[in-house]
Amino acid sequence: MNILKFSEKDRNTIIAEAVKTLNSGGIVVYPTETCYGIGVDATDQKAVDRLMEYKSRREGKPLSVAVCDANMASEYVEINDIAQNLYENYLPGPITVVSKGKGKVANGVESEYGTLGIRIPDHELILDIVRKLGRPVTSTSANMSYKPRPYSVSALLNDLPEKYKGHLDLIIDAGVLPKNDPSTVVDTTLNNMNVMRQGSLRFDQDINDDKLVLRAHTKNAGETIDFGSLVMLRYLDIPLKQPLILALRGDLGAGKTQFTKGIARYLKINETISSPTFTIIDEYDYNFGHHKGKLIHMDTWRVDGESELIRTGITRYLEKGNVIAVEWADKFYQQLLAMVEEYHMKILKVDFEYLELNERDIKVYDND
Repeated sequence: MNILKFSEKDRNTIIAEAVKTLNSGGIVVYPTETCYGIGVDATDQKAVDRLMEYKSRREGKPLSVAVCDANMASEYVEINDIAQNLYENYLPGPITVVSKGKGKVANGVESEYGTLGIRIPDHELILDIVRKLGRPVTSTSANMSYKPRPYSVSALLNDLPEKYKGHLDLIIDAGVLPKNDPSTVVDTTLNNMNVMRQGSLRFDQDINDDKLVLRAHTKNAGETIDFGSLVMLRYLDIPLKQPLILALRGDLGAGKTQFTKGIARYLKINETISSPTFTIIDEYDYNFGHHKGKLIHMDTWRVDGESELIRTGITRYLEKGNVIAVEWADKFYQQLLAMVEEYHMKILKVDFEYLELNERDIKVYDND
């Protein structure tokens, strides 16, 4: 492990050493405007594998990459109008723009659905390193998974077990960094700005309307499934602490079951998902990484009245680890809200609207 103290007079030497390390498949810790990041050449499979081993990556949590400008970004992702607006108005800066990837990075960098998060940090040192390297560098916080984000090298090393310190080939020590929030993550793949993680840059006033947190204009069943997966990505850690209910509201054939298929796909459930119109409730086990529980798929079309809702046994599923997708939830939305405090659960309202034969406008509202 080589630690270089950053100073302007040694800037070129440090950049050259970082590029040399990255070119040889090494791991570099570097400062950004948010916290210390950790990077490898995002196109080098062996280097990415080493990084994954170090990070002990939680399944379902994709990486992002740092590029030096929008031109480099366009080599690796498809930039639509929504993304272009973010590039022009907010980058460089603390924002990660998620787009459809072009499959040009190592396996494990893009998400399992072929999307890739792009960062253009507001920090000249890492931009110069990436520019000199000529390829994107992974951009994730330098801490191991589930450890605090590091704002100093000493804090990073104090939290690292000895066996992991050897993974770090070069550390660029720029002193104690300001304790800024992480980057805001915005998914643009479904032609809307969907904030997946709120960070330093806030878009509440720009895109949210009375707790509207995610929105998609889907053009086919596949995109509705994709949106279900995207919603599950944003709220993946909620079931670790409390039950998560998704109250699905929309007309017959609006896409509620397709959306639930996307949830199941993200939870790595391989069983066929169909609407439980006659069984009322179907349950599916999931278990990956730190995530374990059940997906409960409920169709209340044939349920008549609050007492019958209780008799379905829904309350026995309201426990930590479980994700409950309720179709026709508009029939019982007030009753579901009443359960929120009693069972300490999280509820999302998901509204489906027909636009055309295959097109839907889907809105997700957060109860908090």
